[in-house]
Amino acid sequence: MNKKILSGIVVVILIVIGAVYYNQSSKGAGSVTIGIMAPLSGDYAVAGENYQKGILLAEELYEKVHPDLKVNIVIEDDAFNANKGVTAYKKVTSVDHVNAIVMLSTPVIDAIYPDVVKTDIPVMQLGIQTKGLGKDNIFQTSPLPEAPIENFAKYINANYKLNKVAVLYDNTAGGLSFYEAFKKTYSGAYDGLVINGKDDLRNYATKITTNNYDGVLFLTSPENGALMVKNILTLSPSKHPFFMFDAQLQTGFADYQRILGSTKVLDGSISIWLESGDADTFKEEYKKKYGSEPGFLADFGYDTFNTLINAYDEEGKTWQKNIQKTKTDGASGSMSFDENGVRIQDIVVNKVVDGEITPISAL
Repeated sequence: MNKKILSGIVVVILIVIGAVYYNQSSKGAGSVTIGIMAPLSGDYAVAGENYQKGILLAEELYEKVHPDLKVNIVIEDDAFNANKGVTAYKKVTSVDHVNAIVMLSTPVIDAIYPDVVKTDIPVMQLGIQTKGLGKDNIFQTSPLPEAPIENFAKYINANYKLNKVAVLYDNTAGGLSFYEAFKKTYSGAYDGLVINGKDDLRNYATKITTNNYDGVLFLTSPENGALMVKNILTLSPSKHPFFMFDAQLQTGFADYQRILGSTKVLDGSISIWLESGDADTFKEEYKKKYGSEPGFLADFGYDTFNTLINAYDEEGKTWQKNIQKTKTDGASGSMSFDENGVRIQDIVVNKVVDGEITPISAL
């Protein structure tokens, strides 16, 4: 056989062997691809960016300890929008062929739910799921809103005498669920004020300061909440209604500090929160990587990734079973799941004292 022809055949064989080896090594047991779907544009971009930062920090720290498993991250912006979310989902599953998904947006998980449950892909979802909650491959990493909000309403009933409360809530599936849970239990007088956009905040601040509300309950994003507080204090600096916050005061405390300058203006306010875990290492590593304090939802992103990757198995259904059996203590608190894959976590009431959040009672 001609030496040139023989050499050419050898080269082709080597190329084929190399390609096969590459494909096996990049997609085999030593490699996993995880898709991040989060709102990186639009009204919820701050939350999405912080959530993503927490995930990427956890991924970086994990790979330092586990160099044998290569974690490939694919990021898609879903803009907290069902249509964009469907497009992002199709891309990460059909083009990127992800092995798992970490996501945030309620309207997106609701839109893709029928397709997601047909797969074995573990899905870690932060925002509440309003469709098809059950035993499947979706794990909600925040508790159901009903019990915490209902218990908070009972606590307010028992401990405070308020003539009239303004209840501020976002026009989202989550915000509406929070408001319905409050309405179910609260026995005093209240007005619901739904926030459709930033323009509503100034108008509602005027209404609150001129209509003798002696309490304001914030069931809204940290940025909306902080801007609302700022507007109320600008209109009525010497006296303001009693402030009550849902869990987003805690997760978004850095946003309140950024917008208000000093959180001492919140002294005396109360809030609910998930019973906290050990966040010292997380905060230290976050500041080292990003040069700032963790923002709203960064701790949830961090814990969600760790929960997912520490349960990893090549086989999707086994991976799901491992997640279901998870019970850990993370930066955002304890992480375990009920039979429907919804996070179980104890709730506490906090009070702002000298600008700091202090636990005062368990619910």
